Amino acid sequence: MEETQNTEQKSNYIELSQDSQGVGNIFNELSGELGELNFSEKNTQEETRKKDPIEIAYLVSKNVFIFGIIITILLSLDVFIRSSEDNQLFASLPICSYLSLGTDGYDNVECKTIPMISTEVHAEKEKLEKNIASNLIILVPKFMQSLDITNSPKVQFIQEHTGDSRVSITDAMARFTEIKNRTSYQWEDIECKTISIDETGKISASCQTYGGSLVAPSGLSTKTSRETALSFLERLDDTKNGFQILSYPKTLDISEFNSTDGFKAIFSTKTSLELKLQYLSANKM
Repeated sequence: MEETQNTEQKSNYIELSQDSQGVGNIFNELSGELGELNFSEKNTQEETRKKDPIEIAYLVSKNVFIFGIIITILLSLDVFIRSSEDNQLFASLPICSYLSLGTDGYDNVECKTIPMISTEVHAEKEKLEKNIASNLIILVPKFMQSLDITNSPKVQFIQEHTGDSRVSITDAMARFTEIKNRTSYQWEDIECKTISIDETGKISASCQTYGGSLVAPSGLSTKTSRETALSFLERLDDTKNGFQILSYPKTLDISEFNSTDGFKAIFSTKTSLELKLQYLSANKM
């Protein structure tokens, strides 16, 4: 009985072959077929294909080409719009400032293009030049005639003896004397003779300046005649005082001086000074 039961139990199962070749084993067959599918190698090939530099260069060049075409189209459109001789296509569009871009100071109210603006400005320039030329034809001869009159000897003579070219001789001499006497020695250290002045305010004078000795006594400070002359020139050179020095002395020599004439007895040096001045009246300063 036990053998019969065992026989029945065995009949319910499929016995697998024990051969070394795996014949008839479906799992062995499947494992063999799956083994032929190398997934890692396939993934490596795909990654290599994606990183191919030729393909990358192709994609980049493709994008650059498309971008270049777009830029070319936009530039061509810009040139067409801004260089158009007629603005009928653009007058109703809000691009007036764009049409006149590059023309500083032009208010493009009428939405004109660059060629239209250039034509308008050129026409205004020609009109202005013709107007100036016609006015110059009239004014230049009159101006030249007035110059001839102004430069004539008669007019020059009148200007020298009348009008602004004349100066007050009395005022000039009073001003010169006031500057000369502006010293601590009450004008005694500057003595001017042979003074001449004309109607234009030019003054010529020969002056002598006086001062102390070159070597001062111990404990005393003296001012030599040369220092007195330099101080006098500085006062005359100050435009606020109303004079202009026309010719500066080349040398300021010092010589000994002795006198028993009153206040001059205190001086021991003398310097000669030749002056050429221009008096500046109040209306010329």
